[in-house]
Amino acid sequence: MKMDDKQFDQRMALLKKSYERMEAKLDPDTVFKQIEEEDISKELSFEIINKGHQRPSRWQKSVVWFVSIASVLLVGLLGTSYMIRQPETYNNSDKQISQENDDKTIGTYEKWVERITKKYKRVKEDISRELKVSVEELNTFSYIQNADSMLAFYTSYERPIEEDWELQIMEKEILDGLMTPRRALETIKGYGPLSFNESYGIFSLYKQSLNDIEMYFNSLLEPYEQFFKKKIDRSQYPSDLKAIIETASKQYMELHLDTDGSYYFKANPIDGEFAFEPIKYMHPDIFGYFEFLQKGFLVGEEGLRYTREETAESLKIMERSLLFDINTANVTYKELKAVFENTWLALMKGSTNYQVYAEKGIVNKEYLNFLQKVANGKYGEVMTKNAATILNELHQYNNSETLVGLSIQDISAAILQVRKDTAVEEFNIVDIDDAEIAQIKRIYDQYLKSDPEPFINQLSPLNMVSLYLYAISIGDESLQEKVILSNVEIESDFLNKVKGLSIISQISQYNGIYPMVAVRLDEEHQKEYGKQILFRLSQNEDGFYRIIGIMD
Repeated sequence: MKMDDKQFDQRMALLKKSYERMEAKLDPDTVFKQIEEEDISKELSFEIINKGHQRPSRWQKSVVWFVSIASVLLVGLLGTSYMIRQPETYNNSDKQISQENDDKTIGTYEKWVERITKKYKRVKEDISRELKVSVEELNTFSYIQNADSMLAFYTSYERPIEEDWELQIMEKEILDGLMTPRRALETIKGYGPLSFNESYGIFSLYKQSLNDIEMYFNSLLEPYEQFFKKKIDRSQYPSDLKAIIETASKQYMELHLDTDGSYYFKANPIDGEFAFEPIKYMHPDIFGYFEFLQKGFLVGEEGLRYTREETAESLKIMERSLLFDINTANVTYKELKAVFENTWLALMKGSTNYQVYAEKGIVNKEYLNFLQKVANGKYGEVMTKNAATILNELHQYNNSETLVGLSIQDISAAILQVRKDTAVEEFNIVDIDDAEIAQIKRIYDQYLKSDPEPFINQLSPLNMVSLYLYAISIGDESLQEKVILSNVEIESDFLNKVKGLSIISQISQYNGIYPMVAVRLDEEHQKEYGKQILFRLSQNEDGFYRIIGIMD
């Protein structure tokens, strides 16, 4: 494919802008107008239901091009808008030396074409060894075909290129297209806590090859279908099957059993059997996207695919990504939003195995209990008001007009309203280590020596929550009462179990109209308490922040 001068210049100008990205601030009024502009489907099309959770009957090779060169390049361009920053240890002197080396290495465009072509081939061969697949078979993967097209596009330009930054950008984009899930997540190593955009960039690289690789490894399980039915202990598996499982595990994939009794691979790098420990440095609100990749569509043709509580917990994780991500025009965001809206609609209106009404038209007690939890904020913020209204109507009339009329548009409006109310301007994150715990203790000692109210009034939301958790751990009920808004009761299973701050790995503060503080648990305690706890704050009548709620 040949590019003329104008096409290439436009392409490189866009790429340069994406590398000089500045995070845009959320304009609530603009975002809120989307509710009038979006043509939201009443039903999610199940023609595109994620089949990753249903073990494929056979490996289907990609032989048809579904994506044109233009769309491939557009995806590449979108990916570059989420670039990871350099490690803090990478100073200006290092950059200058690196730039000088790059200048000497790259040279002319013709030399660059020769060099990148050889490097691309070498990396592809490395990936074939990593996945234990032949290069010929690897070339049938759609993500590899896209990367091949990117290479062909950038190495077919005939006009000499004088700017080295252009060649560096092109090279990075080409090689990024080859990344496996493991290689994508390993880019986290060496970095501190990442911003949301940086985390999204890594997620995009992780996602691009995941479907191809999962399908490939699932195809390798087909010959063992009868073997699995014997329910033999894994230690007794044949060596070739063990080798398949070991190779898949390096891409964070673990064996699962589907509803038909067949085994399949599914990746879970967050808390799976082969979880990737450095993933904790990603922004906590990115995990809604990972949750969607792992669980897929939560509603199937026969109703909920998981229990009601499991489904609601997944939606709570997804909600954080929907509320924090400002790139609402992104295709992945729209997919997540559609799943969120349709699933909540199914939860609220009831399904085959979770009926709203029991016999004789009486409201099901289990449904009322679930609705109360939603209204209390146990499963996020978006549906609290709708749930409270429906609950009130059901208690009064055994019937709810709000429930009958509830639509996807209502849920979409609720998302936009919460985004408007909780628009995030900044995000600060603190690692909770021995030094930080000592600092929290010093703040507490200072509190004991001071006039309590004025001292608490000048605390940041992050320090207030830290002090609150410390007060719980040492049993200081007086301090606990002082940092909570008057007439507010805080109930949480997590708070009853806080015996010390050592179970916490990070505390993060969202600065916006209504500040929030996220408390992330360390890996050892995540299975018991969950990944993170969110504290909501609001101003009291004197204009000072106090804790008003918690979502665990």
